[in-house]
This record gives sequence, structure tokens and C-alpha cells, in this order.
Amino acid sequence: MREESISNAMDFSSHDVFQRIMPHIHAWKKLYGKNYLIWHGPQAQLVVTEPELIKEILNNKDGKYLKGKLDVISKKLIGEGIIFTEGEKWLKLCRIANHAFYVESLKGMIPAMIASVETMLERWRQNEEKEIDVYKESRLLTAEVISRTAFESSYLEGENIFDMLTKLGMIAARIRFLAWRMIDKRAEKMRRGEENNYGSDFLGSLIKANHDPDEKNSISIDDMVDECKTFYLAGQETTNGVLAWSIFLLAIHTDWQEKARKEVIQLFGQENPNLEGIARLKTMSMILNETLRLYSPVINLLRRVEREARLGKLIIPANTEFYLPLLALHHDPETWGQDVHLLKPERFAEGVAKATSINITGFIPFGFGPRMCVGLNFAVNEAKIALSMILQRYQFTLSPNYVHDPIQILIVRPQKGIRIVLRKIRVCLAVEGRGAMIIISLSTGVCIFLLVALIRFLHKVWWTPIRIHNIMRSQGIKGPAYRFLHGNTKEIIQMREESISNPMDFSSHDVFQRIMPHIHAWKKLYGKNYLIWHGPQAQLVVTEPELIKEILNNKDGKYLKGKLDVITKKLVGDGIVLTEGEKWSKLRKIANHAFYAESLKGMIPAMIASVETMLERWRQNEENEIDIYKESRLLTAEVISRTAFGSSYLEGENIFDMLTKLGMIAARNGFRIRFPGMEKFFKLRDDLESDKIEQAIRESIIGMIDKRSEKMRRGEENNYGSDFLGSLIKANHDPDEKNRISIDDMVDECKTFYIAGQETTNGVLAWSIFLLAIHTDWQEKARKEVIELFGQENPNPEGIARLKTVSII
Repeated sequence: MREESISNAMDFSSHDVFQRIMPHIHAWKKLYGKNYLIWHGPQAQLVVTEPELIKEILNNKDGKYLKGKLDVISKKLIGEGIIFTEGEKWLKLCRIANHAFYVESLKGMIPAMIASVETMLERWRQNEEKEIDVYKESRLLTAEVISRTAFESSYLEGENIFDMLTKLGMIAARIRFLAWRMIDKRAEKMRRGEENNYGSDFLGSLIKANHDPDEKNSISIDDMVDECKTFYLAGQETTNGVLAWSIFLLAIHTDWQEKARKEVIQLFGQENPNLEGIARLKTMSMILNETLRLYSPVINLLRRVEREARLGKLIIPANTEFYLPLLALHHDPETWGQDVHLLKPERFAEGVAKATSINITGFIPFGFGPRMCVGLNFAVNEAKIALSMILQRYQFTLSPNYVHDPIQILIVRPQKGIRIVLRKIRVCLAVEGRGAMIIISLSTGVCIFLLVALIRFLHKVWWTPIRIHNIMRSQGIKGPAYRFLHGNTKEIIQMREESISNPMDFSSHDVFQRIMPHIHAWKKLYGKNYLIWHGPQAQLVVTEPELIKEILNNKDGKYLKGKLDVITKKLVGDGIVLTEGEKWSKLRKIANHAFYAESLKGMIPAMIASVETMLERWRQNEENEIDIYKESRLLTAEVISRTAFGSSYLEGENIFDMLTKLGMIAARNGFRIRFPGMEKFFKLRDDLESDKIEQAIRESIIGMIDKRSEKMRRGEENNYGSDFLGSLIKANHDPDEKNRISIDDMVDECKTFYIAGQETTNGVLAWSIFLLAIHTDWQEKARKEVIELFGQENPNPEGIARLKTVSII
């Protein structure tokens, strides 16, 4: 069946590679159902395409599903490395691999990836306007990258190994010899004193583990050789497939090629990619995910049971194998719809979790469960860097000589390569001023446009302020005079700058006069309620308690939330703080659920653990000075991370830092006057920087959401979690549209609660410690109360509710 299916080229208007590569699975699934029995010689194999059963097998909670046994030659190819080991040996190898490919290590690999892509693009310059075989080119590139990053060598050094892995059958013994030689070469450098350690790359981690004095952590020479073979193969073949097939798809679907290029230019311009930008490549992520779905590098997984086992409702006899065809899942119309064989990257517009909401195992190109591929982020980062640098320089189309003939040899690959034609992009530069970009476009109707614009402008900045001023004056409301365009902003800025120019005496805590000198002065001058101007926008300052009560009670719903300036809105988003009506009710319900009494009780252990971490630091500084504001900032950031988002401060650190930067930009621009529509034509440096930060925050939060959803998909969690983030994800998946919230709502709510949950509590805690440090009599009263209630034990919910003195402080 396989020989027949690949005997002719296929039409690439459809990407139905499942029927071509696995014709037996395709045909027998229709004939015998989702799960059926086939025979590999006398070995029974249960083909499983039912997502829930695949989830159960790959989660392997009871440890009864073992890796499938390889045939003799395949075992020579991969060896007994991380892919096929079990138990303690797998844990040992997994720990080494995770260490070599964790986030900080990946960050350090980016320069090597960029250098390898630049080497490839240098070759391409000789072939502009000509055909190249992009599969061959990406094979060279990915081989070079895995050599540089995991083995600190070049492709030329590892070329022999790559070639022999390709021709494996005859020369397995020589691969082992060359791998030994590579290991010895690194160890020799260490012995000769040319290196301080074995290196921080994957090979270095292996050699270090080989020399580990603890037998539990030590690995043998054979283990090292097998791991090298595995990572040479997996690190090169899979990424090669992803990169080459994504270029093939973009060469056909030039609309998506242009969307990807636009995103790359917006993020990097003509500069090389950087880690922050790579994480924000949303369109490219969608394209790569769709490539992985249509042309999955790995088409199947094997598992087995040694003893009789129950799978779902089935009793599985001992020594049965499970054949899990990933390609069948990725081309299943029940999950993906009737257009399953067409390129539609928009399936992944809201992340993998949303795309696979029907079946969480519907998309598992890198496996699923505890044995998911450790090189996932490595492969994706490499593909993103290579594609970005190609898109910056070239447009490409499929060669008319290309023949579409995918086959499977280890991975899904093109039998005769992927031939494309390169066309160099001519870059047009816009006129750029310092801190701003101005685009001027003239047309025949420009005079009429300018006249209408002038009338609207004068109406907003002159006639409307005069009208409002007269209406309020007739009712006895006074205030400082309106200044054309600026209103009172210049006066306010000057008064604020003067008031904070010197430190204040803390025998008095009159921060009102210092922080809001304009309100303090004008209230004395004009009375409790008076009119001021934020540019041409009238603002009625209200300090009369009864009127404030009426506004905030808002019984008739006529008092709406104030509009934020552009940059502050990027900081807070369109979340619970600024929404109105039904949307506000929906978001409020989620927040109430996440922070109701029982939930708060459950958060106390996490709060205590965070405080203990802080106090542990303080032990190193007894009798020394510490900055309590900085310390309480770290503490409150850790607490909101743990309790609302189920993570640690370190995981959310990037988000906190970016929110702080954005907050500082917002503070700088708080009194800046803007006119509607001007941002389309004129952007200052702060506007451009805030755009970048806002996008980066969004990508980080979506990454956090995807991570939680991924745990659910892999079966590590039974639900999305009972914390605030879990409540948001649950609401995003709610089948009732009235309760459902969008991805944008989730991002905005996360921003709001990161800020509100950290900044406000930070302020309360730091200033209360400041006050107790001055007023030591109250410090002693508070301590006495705490000792009476808790002694030297940690606080508990019952006692916290009885802290009367602490509450009044």
C-alpha cells in the first residue's frame, strides 16, 4: 500500500500527506474504526487513534506503558538514549538534557544560530534569481546549528557523523568510534588546561555526568555515545523538516509569506532577531504550528505493555504494542474540520490550547505527557530565527520544476528536495526623525481636508472650552483660567516639580500638599469643587464628600469610568478597572470567585512561604540597613505570582519588569496633551517604546496561559486550576457566550491583577513598616498583639481576623 501511494507525485493544492504516507492507517481506520489490531510479523500492534486513549497512554500515570522496542538497525541508529530508556536511567538522561536546553541556555545559543543562518545566506547571495534546493540548504543549516550549540563544534567537524547516520546500516561501528573521538577531544582540552570545565553545552553536560562521583548521577561511555547520536539526529532532522516545509508552504501561499514578513520587519527592521522579539512572533508561530500539523516530522509513536492492562474499556493482553499515528490526529477532520488538509494558520490565532479545545491530544508534534521532547523550544527558536532572517532578505516562490512527493525516511521529507526561486527584497526606507516618524501624503483634496480638520480642531480646543466655562461659571463654579491647547497642565507640572524638589520632614505626614500641590492650593482658592483643564478637556475637581458618594454610588449608571491616556491604557488594558456594563459584571464575577473567603484561606500557606523566603534573606542583613520598599516589592510580586497565577516571581519577573517600565513611561506622559488620530501620523519615542513593551507583555502572558493549558492537555492537571489564572482560562473556554471572555480580556485582566496585586500591597506594606519604624510605641503594641495570638508560630486565618491593632495601623 505504501509503495503504491508514493509511486506518483501528489497535487499540492491539498496537503493530504496522511493518506500518502500512511495509506494503511488511513484505509483501515475507515474500515475497522478508530482503534484496531494489526500485525508486525507475529507482534500484535493495537493502532490507537482515539484521543482520550492516546492521552491515557502518553500520560502513563501508572508507569505501565513502556517505550516500544526498536528493530535491530533502528537501535543502531538511535541507541539506548533518552528516547527509548525507562525508569531511573531515563530520569538521569532527562535531567542532563533539560539542563542543557533550559531557557537561559537557549538564550545563549541565539548568537550561534544567527551566525549559522548568516553563513547560509552568504551562500544564497550567489543564487539570487536562481533555483535552490531549500531542503538541502536547511539540512546543512540545522546540522551546523546542532553542532555549534550542543557540541561546540562546526558542521564540518560533525559532517562524518551526519553522513553516516544517513547511511547507517553498514557503518554503525564507525559512528561509535567518531562519537568517542569527539568526547575524548573535549576531555583532552580539559586535561591540558585549555578549558576550565567540560563546557555548558549538551556534550559538556554528558562528560560531566560521566565523571560524576555519585553513581546515581553517573552515566557510561555507551550512554554518552547513544545520547550524542540521538541529539545529532533529533536536533537536525526534525528542525530541518519544520524549516523546509514551512518555506515550501510560504512559497505557495505568498499572502502568508507577506504577513510573516510584515511582522518580522515590524519587530526587527533589518536587524538580526533577538530573544524578546522571537517570543513575540505571533504570525510566525501560527505558521510553524500549522506546518507541524500538516507535515509532522514524527508520524507515529510506539508503546507496549509487558503485563495485561486495562486501557479505557479494553483489556489489553500482555506483550501487546500500541501504534500511535500522530499524522492521523493532525489530519483528523473531527478535530480540525473538513478543510483539514488545507493550510490555515489562523487555526492557531489564539494559541494551541484554543485550536485543540475539542481534543487536547489533537496536536502533539513533539509528543505528549512526561516524555514530551526536551528540544521543543530549541527547534522552534531555530526555525523562527532562520525564517525571520530569510524573510528580511528574500521573497521566494516555488520553482516550476518542483515535484511534490513527500515520503517518510525517519521523518516526513521531500523525495526530490524543495526547489524555490529567490528574489532579493529592495528595502524602501521611510523618513525618520529623532524620536518620531512622519509620513506625509498629499492628494488633490488636501485643501478641503485641512479646512475641515481646522474647523473640528478649533471646535474642540476653543469653542467647547468657552461654552463649558460659561455654563459652570453661571452656577458659581470657579477655577484657574483655561490656557489655549495646554489647559492647566503646564501650571500643574511646575507646581509638582517644585513640591518634590526637596525631601520633606517626617515629623508630619502631609503628603497631600507634596503629591497634589495644585489640588491643595486651588481648593483653598476656589472652594471644595472647582474646574480645571487637562488640555481642552474640562475636569470638575470634587472634594465634597456627599457629591463624591453620589458619583461613586452611581445609582442611575450615568457616571462612567474616566478615559485613560493612550500609554496608561496599554498598562492596564481594557480590563475590570475600565470596563462597563455586562463585560464588567462578567469580569467581576471571575475576580470575586478567585478571591472569595475560602480562596483567600487557601492562599495563606503561599503567602507565608513567600514571607519566609524574604526573612531568610534578611538573616544575612541583621544589624545592617535594608531597603524595605525594594524588599516588599519582591515579596508582593512573589505572592501575587504564587496565589493568582500559580507560578513564582522568577517566572513572572519579565512581566513585572516590563509593567514597571511601562508604568514609568505612563507617569512621564500623564500630563501630555494628545489629539485624537495624531498617533497615526506622529509617534514620539515613548509611544514607540510603549508599543513594543505592550506587545512583549501580551506575548509573555499568552505564553503563561498556554503553559497552563498545555499542562491540562498533557494530563499533568485535572483542570485549569482554582486560582485567578485558572478562572480566566476556564471562562475563555466557557460554552455559554454570555460567560465567555476573549484572549484579549484574559491578557488585560492579568495585567490589571499583576499591577493591582503587587503595587498597591507593596505600598501599604512598605509605608506601614516605615511608620512603625518611626512610631516604635505602636510597633511594640502590634508585636504584643501578634505574640499573644500566634506566639512563634506562623499566622493562621482565625488569628489574622482578630488582629485589631494591626488593622487599625
